[in-house]
Amino acid sequence: MSAQRGARRGSALILVLLMTLAVAGLAIAAIFLSSSAGLLSRFYDREREYRLASESAIEMIRARLERDTVLSIPDTGVVQLLAGVQVPTALGGMVANVRVNLYASITGDTTPSGVPTLTLIAAAYDAGGTRHVRRVDLRRESFSSYEFLADSVPVSVSFGPGFVNGRVHTNGTWRGGTGTAAPTFRDSVTAVTAVAGGGTYRIAAVTGVPRIRYPRDSTYGGLAARAAAANLSFTPGWSGDASFRAASHVQFVAVDADNDGKLEADEGFFRIFDLWSSQDTSRTKAGLNHTSGVFPFTWRPWNDPEVQNQCGAFYLRAGRWHFFPISTHRAAWARVVLQSTGASSFPSVTSSSMNTMDQYTYSAVQEIVQQPTARCFPAGSPFLMLAERQTDATGVVTHTGADTVPFGVVVPPGGWPLSAPNGYGGSDTTFTVRSRTCAFSTTSNGGRCDPGTSGTLGFWRAFGGTAVSGIPSNVRQAVELPYLWPIHPSRNANSRGVIYADRGPVWVSGTVRGAATLVVNGPLVLLDVLTAPEITSDTTANCDDRVGLLAVGDILVADNGITRGRRFGSSFFSVTSRHMGGSREFRVDASLMSLTGTVGVENPGVVSVPPQACPHDAAVAYSGGCLRIRGGAAMRIFSNFSTATNAGFMYAGSGNTCRTARVRPPYWPLTNRYTFVRALEVEPSQANTPAKLRALLLRLKGKPL
Repeated sequence: MSAQRGARRGSALILVLLMTLAVAGLAIAAIFLSSSAGLLSRFYDREREYRLASESAIEMIRARLERDTVLSIPDTGVVQLLAGVQVPTALGGMVANVRVNLYASITGDTTPSGVPTLTLIAAAYDAGGTRHVRRVDLRRESFSSYEFLADSVPVSVSFGPGFVNGRVHTNGTWRGGTGTAAPTFRDSVTAVTAVAGGGTYRIAAVTGVPRIRYPRDSTYGGLAARAAAANLSFTPGWSGDASFRAASHVQFVAVDADNDGKLEADEGFFRIFDLWSSQDTSRTKAGLNHTSGVFPFTWRPWNDPEVQNQCGAFYLRAGRWHFFPISTHRAAWARVVLQSTGASSFPSVTSSSMNTMDQYTYSAVQEIVQQPTARCFPAGSPFLMLAERQTDATGVVTHTGADTVPFGVVVPPGGWPLSAPNGYGGSDTTFTVRSRTCAFSTTSNGGRCDPGTSGTLGFWRAFGGTAVSGIPSNVRQAVELPYLWPIHPSRNANSRGVIYADRGPVWVSGTVRGAATLVVNGPLVLLDVLTAPEITSDTTANCDDRVGLLAVGDILVADNGITRGRRFGSSFFSVTSRHMGGSREFRVDASLMSLTGTVGVENPGVVSVPPQACPHDAAVAYSGGCLRIRGGAAMRIFSNFSTATNAGFMYAGSGNTCRTARVRPPYWPLTNRYTFVRALEVEPSQANTPAKLRALLLRLKGKPL
C-alpha cells in the first residue's frame, strides 16, 4: 500500500510540471502573438502613411493646377513636380522617414480635338526603397463645355429673356432679367460672387465657386504656326496686291467630293472671298445700311447696286431651286422660267406680277422682295452668279458688248436641262474667280449693266498649297478646285484643323463639315448662318463636326440685310419693309470665344423693321428673331443680345451632346479645372525608379482610358 502511495505522489509531481510547462508555453505564445500583432499594426500604420503621403502629394498638385498660373504641364514628355518631398501631418509636423516623388504627363487622348487627360503618379519611399505608388487620372475641362462663360458681367447688363440648356459660369455676378425678360436655365449656373435678378433655375444656382482663369490672347501664338504649316493662314483683305485691302469673307463649304450622296468628315473645305479695295465693305456683309430718309424712317434706295445685285428671290421650278437677283428679273429669258406653271412651282408668278417685276422701278423691287422666298446674300455668293459673273459666250469675263444675257451663263456639255434652259440661277456648279458689279439707268436695259459702270467687286483667293483633286466635274468644276481650302488631313497632310487670320475683321458664314478652329487676330463678324449638317437635333449629334471661332476681338452677329429687317424705297412716303434672311432663327453651330471682348450682336438697341417673332417664343418680336448657338460662347465681358423693344435678338439655346462629350474644336482653350476620372494603385516594383516611372507614363500616351 505504501509503495503504491509513493508512486502516486510521483505522478502528481509530473502533472504539476506538465501544467507549469503548458502555462509557460501559453504565456510565451501570448507574448509572441502580442508581438506579432504589434508588428502587423505598426506595418499597416506605416503602409497607411505611405498611401496617405502619396495621396496627399497628389492633392497638393491638384490644388496647384487650379490656382498656380505659372504651373504648366507640357503636351509631350514627362515632368517631375515633386522630388523627395516630406508630407505634413495634421499637427503641423512632417511624416517621419517618408518622402514622395511625383511625376505628371498628358496621357489618354493626346489629339488636338480631344479633351486631354492628365495622369499623376506619386511614389512614396523610405530608406528601404519604394513602398507605395498611387496613380490618378484627371480630365481637363474645355471652355467649349459651357453654353455661357463670362469673365465678367457689367452691373448694367442682365441676361434674358431666353432659354439656356447648357452650363453657365461667371467669375463675377450673374444677373438674370426680370418680368417678361426672365430667362430659363435648364443646367447648372455657377458664379464666383453672386447670382442676382430673376429667372427660372431648374438646378439651384451655386455661388462662391473657384474662379476659372480666363486665357490671354498671347496664349495661342502657336496656332499661327500650325496653320501656316498647312497653308491655312492668311492676311484678310489681301491677295498678292498691296493695294488690294478691303475685306475678306471666309465661307465654309461642305462638298460631296466622292459623289456618294453623303457628307463625310473629310469633305469640309472653306473659300475666301476678298472684296476689291474700291468697294464699300457693306457689300461683303450685305449691310444694306440705311442711307436715306429721316430717323426713324430710314430706307435703302431701290436702285442701289447692292439692292439690285445682292437681293432677290428663290423660285422652285421643275424640282430645282433657282435664285434670281432683282436685276435679273427684267431679262427677257427670265420671264419664261419665272412664269413656269409646273406642278412643283413655288412661288407662282402671274402675268400681272411678272409685268411689274420686269420693270426698272420701285414697284418692281417692292413686288420681288415681298415674295415669301425673298433673300439677300453677301458679295461673291454663288447665288449671285447671274448678277456678278458677266461673261461672253465662251465664259470669259469681259464686261463688254460681247457679254451674253444672262450674265454668267456658260452652256455646259450637252446643253442646259429643260428645267433651266438658260442657267440655274446660282445653284449650279458654275464658278468664276472674279465677281463684277455695275449700275443701272432709270430705264430698262434688258437686265444689262449701263455702259461704263462696270467694276470689279472681288476675287476668290486661291489655296496656297496643292490644289484639291479627284472631285467629279458634276460636283465641282475643275476651275473651282484651286479655290477650295482643304481642312482634313487626308486632303492636307499638315493640317491640324487650325485656320489663322493675322488681323481682323473677318466675316464668316457657310456650311461646315469636320473639325476646324478659325483663329482671328482681331474682331470676327457672323454675316450669315453657320451650320454643321451632322448636328441634327437637340439630343443627337455627330461629334465629327467640331467648329470653333476664336477671336482676339469681339465676335458679333452682323446687323445687315440678312439678319435684320430693312426698308427699301423711293421716297420718305414710298417704302416697303422686309426681313431678307430667309428665317426668323439665326443659327450658329460652333463654339465661340472672344479673348478680349464679347460675343454678342451688332447694334443690339437699334430697332429694325419688321420685327421677327422667335419660333421658340412668339410672345415678343425682335429685329433679328432669335439667335441659336449650338456650341456655346465664352467671353471676357458679357453683353446683351437685345437692349430695347423690337431690337436685337432673343437667345434660344440649343442642346449639343458634343459640348459635354470628351471632344472639342481643334486646340480649343482649356480651363484650369480638372475632373476626377479614376485612381489606381501601381505595383511598387514597376515604378521604383525614375526611369520606370517615366516609361510607365509614356506608355499611357494616346491610349484610351
